[in-house]
Amino acid sequence: MRRLLDSNLVFFIESDFVYMPLLLDPSIDREARALSEARGPTRKRAPTGENIIIRQDGMQFVKTFNLFSLVNNFKAINAHEYHRMREACLHQYRLNGDADNVFGDEMLNRILFLILPHFIKTSRGWQRSRPSREELLDFIVSKIDIPPKYVADAAAFLDLQPLENILKSMDDQKPALQPPAGGVLTSSELSAWLQEAVQANILTSEYARLSRALKLRRQLLRAKPEHIALFLYIADFGSIEIAGFGFARMKSPRDYLVYKRTGEYVLKDYYGRPYLFPDCRVAVSTYAPARPFVMEKYKHPFLRGYQSNQEICMKPVETSGKPSPETIIRSLEEGITALRYGYDPRRRNGYHSLDKTYIYIPTITFEEYRI
Repeated sequence: MRRLLDSNLVFFIESDFVYMPLLLDPSIDREARALSEARGPTRKRAPTGENIIIRQDGMQFVKTFNLFSLVNNFKAINAHEYHRMREACLHQYRLNGDADNVFGDEMLNRILFLILPHFIKTSRGWQRSRPSREELLDFIVSKIDIPPKYVADAAAFLDLQPLENILKSMDDQKPALQPPAGGVLTSSELSAWLQEAVQANILTSEYARLSRALKLRRQLLRAKPEHIALFLYIADFGSIEIAGFGFARMKSPRDYLVYKRTGEYVLKDYYGRPYLFPDCRVAVSTYAPARPFVMEKYKHPFLRGYQSNQEICMKPVETSGKPSPETIIRSLEEGITALRYGYDPRRRNGYHSLDKTYIYIPTITFEEYRI
C-alpha cells in the first residue's frame, strides 16, 4: 500500500471507491470494450458507484476498493504503519505513555509529598516546617535539570482547544473526515487524505481517553507550567534523584523502588582496624512488603553474597500488603542504620566477619576496603 501511494500513479474517485489505472494491454482493452457493450447502447454509464470501468481523459480506470473500508481495516492491512501513525497522533496531543496517568498516580504523590520531605531538607534555616504542595514542587523543579522540551510539552498539554474541538465534533456526530471529491486524484493527494482519515479514526476510537484527558487538564489549568513539565518528565523517565534520595518506576506503571543512598561509611573489625565501605542505594519496593535491600552489586557482613538486589539481614518491619509511606520511611532508615551501625566487631554478627577468625571458613573478604 505504501509503495502504491508513493508512486506517481493517478486514481479516480467515485462514490467512495478508488479506481486504479487500467493498463492499455490489447487483451484487456478488448475485454473492457466487451464489458461496455454488454451493458447495451442505452447505458453507456452505470449509476454512480456501479461502474466497473470508467473512461476519463483517454484513460481507463478499474474499480478496486472502498476508501472507508481501507481506513477501518488499516490496522489489519498494515499493522506497523498503523501503530506508527497512532503513536504520532497520540503524541501530538500528549496522549501517549503516562502523560495523563502520572497526575493521578497515588503512589507517586505519596513519594513526592510524604516520603521525600522526610529525607530532604526543603527549606533554609533551622526550622523544618512542613512545606506546601506548591513549595515542594518548586523545590524539586529547582533541583532537577528538566530539558526545555518538557516545558514546551507542558504548554501543548494545557492547550485544550484541539481536544475540545475533536470531542465537540464527535458529540455532534459529525463525520470525522469528508471523503475526497470525486474525480482524478494523485497518489500524494490520496496518501494525504488517508493519513488524515486514519488519524481521525484513531481519535474516534480513543473517545473515552480523550474525555478523561480533557477533564484532567481542565483541573490543571492553574498549575505552574514548570510543575506540569516535571510530571511529564517523570512520565517519560520514571525516576528522579535529589540529594541522595530517589525513586525509579518498576515494570508495573504504578509501582516504584524508593531508595536512599548511604554515602561512604567506616566499620571496624575485632582489632579496631577501619574499613571504608562505598556508597550504595538502600531501596524498598512499593509493591511488596517493605524489606530493604541493596540495589547495587555490593558486599557487607549483613549481605549473604556479593551481588545486586540483596535483602539486608535485619529484623523485618511488620507490614501486610503494600507498604504505607510511614512503613517505607521506617524500612529505609532501619536498612541504612543496619549497614552503617549494625555490625558488632566483638560479636562478629552477620553472615561474614570483617577480619579472619582463627577457625577460618572461606567466605567473602573485605581486605580491599581496609584503610
